[in-house]
Amino acid sequence: MPQMAPSMWMIIYVFMFFMIFIMMNLLFFYQDDTSSPKESSLLYVNKLSLMWQ
Repeated sequence: MPQMAPSMWMIIYVFMFFMIFIMMNLLFFYQDDTSSPKESSLLYVNKLSLMWQ
């Protein structure tokens, strides 16, 4: 693994987080389910943050 500055990793993680959040919002927007999209996306993001730790 190449040595990188911590700021680079922070930028990468933030970029991935926003990309996943936008993708999930688009998926739920087109999917129009009975469950609220905000709760589902928040649960998904919480699972990802737990996996990252």
